[in-house]
Amino acid sequence: MIRKMLVAAAAVAMPATFLAAASGAGVAGATKAPVQSTTCGLSGSLTFAPGGLTVAGTASKHTTSKSQSHIQPTSGACGASSDGLSGYASIVSKIVATNGVCATDASPAPACSTAGNGYNYFYGTPSFLTSHGADNIASSLHAKPVKAYNTGNKVTLNVSATAVADGDVARIAPNGFCGTNLGFKISGTTSVAGLTYVMHLCLVGDSGTGTSGTFLADAAPMLVGANTGVVITGATFAGASDLEFTKA
Repeated sequence: MIRKMLVAAAAVAMPATFLAAASGAGVAGATKAPVQSTTCGLSGSLTFAPGGLTVAGTASKHTTSKSQSHIQPTSGACGASSDGLSGYASIVSKIVATNGVCATDASPAPACSTAGNGYNYFYGTPSFLTSHGADNIASSLHAKPVKAYNTGNKVTLNVSATAVADGDVARIAPNGFCGTNLGFKISGTTSVAGLTYVMHLCLVGDSGTGTSGTFLADAAPMLVGANTGVVITGATFAGASDLEFTKA
């Protein structure tokens, strides 16, 4: 009799327990805010492929080269906490660039002319970055999208296969969104229905041999053959760099 009474009591209590769980009482993460429209400041760094950016460029035996970026939200609701206002996590991505072909590229790197047998490809000139940077960013992030947070919710930032043609990935020329700096715009849908994003990455600072600390001041003269002793091994994202989420 006692056992039957306990079973009956458990059956009566069960709906209340389920109701509490559904409402979020005592469930970790259940109070997390829904995704929302927000703009988050960004900072970070970009490490160029071995050899860096130089006037001569780098000759290679390989068809691709790799750069890596670490981007850190600094404001807005892009953190991993339930309200997104803390716990900012780095957005890490590898950009796999398709190298230029020494024999057929319209602007082959000077390094091509002094390279040995088998070094049929090149990368690492500022002109190659400005002319092919958007294509390489788009193809890399389409193949392997990066992840970010919106009000504590992890979201995937999608890049379409036609992003460059559609203008979703593009170079930002100086005196545009990035002010006097060069940059790139990346935009698209996310893994959350109705949530889209635009990321602006402004190349502001730099580091390496003979660098001044200002990316464009060092890279621009390279386009006309100056700054032959400068090697830009890395750049920093700062200034107007941001990640903008829009919830429909």
